[in-house]
Amino acid sequence: MKKVVSVMYCECVKLLRSKVFWLAFAFFAVALGVLAFGIKPRTWTVFFNNFLPLTGSMGLIVSFFISAWVFGREFSDKTNKDLIAKPVPRTTVVLSKFLIIAAWSLIFMVFLFLFSLAMGLALGFSGFSTALLLHAAAKFVVAFLLYIFLATPGAFFASLFKGILAPIGILFIVAIASNIIGNSGAAPYFPWTIPTILRVTGSLNPVSIVILIATGAAGLEGTFVWWRFAEQG
Repeated sequence: MKKVVSVMYCECVKLLRSKVFWLAFAFFAVALGVLAFGIKPRTWTVFFNNFLPLTGSMGLIVSFFISAWVFGREFSDKTNKDLIAKPVPRTTVVLSKFLIIAAWSLIFMVFLFLFSLAMGLALGFSGFSTALLLHAAAKFVVAFLLYIFLATPGAFFASLFKGILAPIGILFIVAIASNIIGNSGAAPYFPWTIPTILRVTGSLNPVSIVILIATGAAGLEGTFVWWRFAEQG
């Protein structure tokens, strides 16, 4: 446990020192600000109807990017050999990285939701109710958590291709495919459109559940296996 905490602390320091990490906060804050200013009429119902789809995309981008960056930067910074040379099992390193990914993704999630509320309050949106807030928050949190789980392939591809560029390219492909498939009958069978289906309909068919779990689990297992057996040169 101490080793896990130690590695997590190191990963946390790396993130806090990264300009990319803070630029991501600024970028999504601007995106939410533009969304809020463009809402007409300025009611909480209309705002949440626009906010939830946008933050669904943000959840995918944020989680996948953090996942790819945490693993990929070890190769771009040439620190992967130093990392595995430490007297810490590789599985501990991978577990610690995944815990950091989850933690920072959750921080982003809270930030996005609270910032959106602050924008709505600042702009004087009307029609607020506790029931409306809780309903929107529940949909947002569930979808975002699923996107965090579906970000594990980003870690696998960052490890497999030894860098961040390949998984970022895959992220763009996934984002484009999600927009196309989201409007088709294949949406229940594409992992990254399944959270949107759950948010909109409130339920999933058994096949979608299996696909979602299999995708996230494959990313986790693939990353653990790669770091355990692959050469790090």
